[in-house]
Amino acid sequence: MKKNYFLYIIIVLSFCSCQKELPQTDETPAEVDVYVAGFVVDNPGPSTYEEHPTYWKNGSPVQVDKYAYGARALSITVSGNDVYMAGSYTGYFKPANAYWKNGIINVHGFTTSFHPHTPDELTSLLVSNNDVYMVGLFSLWGSGEKATYYKNEIPIEISDGSAGSVATSIAVSGNDVYVTGVSVNKSIISYGMQNRIAKYWKNGNPVILTDGSKDDVTSSIAVSGTNVYAAGTHYGVQGLSNGIAEYWKNGNLVILTDGLRHALANSIAVSGTDVYVAGTQWDGKLYQNANGSELRRSIAKYWKNGNLVNLTDGTVDAEARSIAVSGNDVYVAGFENGVAKYWKNGTPVILGDISKYSEAHSIFLAKK
Repeated sequence: MKKNYFLYIIIVLSFCSCQKELPQTDETPAEVDVYVAGFVVDNPGPSTYEEHPTYWKNGSPVQVDKYAYGARALSITVSGNDVYMAGSYTGYFKPANAYWKNGIINVHGFTTSFHPHTPDELTSLLVSNNDVYMVGLFSLWGSGEKATYYKNEIPIEISDGSAGSVATSIAVSGNDVYVTGVSVNKSIISYGMQNRIAKYWKNGNPVILTDGSKDDVTSSIAVSGTNVYAAGTHYGVQGLSNGIAEYWKNGNLVILTDGLRHALANSIAVSGTDVYVAGTQWDGKLYQNANGSELRRSIAKYWKNGNLVNLTDGTVDAEARSIAVSGNDVYVAGFENGVAKYWKNGTPVILGDISKYSEAHSIFLAKK
């Protein structure tokens, strides 16, 4: 089964003022419906065409577009009675970005390399004042590629193309639009091959987080009042070092891991003065793969104000992809040993059928 290991940039839920259902300063948890998006593989194997987009509401599965094969839901949001999902769809052996509203798919069309307005997959989606905002990734991009976000499906370019750039996550606060991304001054690059510059844009104005001497990427953004938080991963030079999970608050770097074991920061959420980052670190049990190489299992985890909370014990592979907070309750979506699940305050809730492979990539809390 094909998995996007090149960046692990699967952007999930960005908490911002547009999410009026869940005030961030309220320490009393709201009564919420828990929506989790991902995919299920009916017949596990090497092909991606058995993947079906799925979301779970309070643990009950809703298979979206049951005739779609090779489709993944990577981001979910709820506005009123409408459920929106964004992700990817594979057809005729070419990737296409797609999103679903109440289970009805809208495919933007098959993409080609270096096309500025059609990413291979949509990775972040939100709704604010009835407007739908999305960003997505390209599997290959070049010096002229322009980071772009989409408002009601209309592309809005936010970089000038002098350095190849892609957008990775989006948040809206009031009238302000924030987009995380990465860029690099190279004619042709692919993920993991060149030093990338981590940044975000506010209303199209870039805020540079790194200087490009090392390899850094951003994966998620959250806005709380006047504070802007961006999560990401530092890879060292030319992507050869173990990834270090990190985040920036108003451009100031906070390092979460020591680099001794590979780690990724996948999602960030803010509640009051507390900062939560969900991620994965390969510091679990040692095992040998089919080639006889000695590796470590991955552990799903999150950090609260830099303090580590392990969600799994490292005996099997697990990943944390998305985080959301309601009062003192912390929800993390991901998967363990090939089964989609989420954790509420560390307690797992199994979503996927254990007889089938499944992954959860995004979580959203809607006030009842």
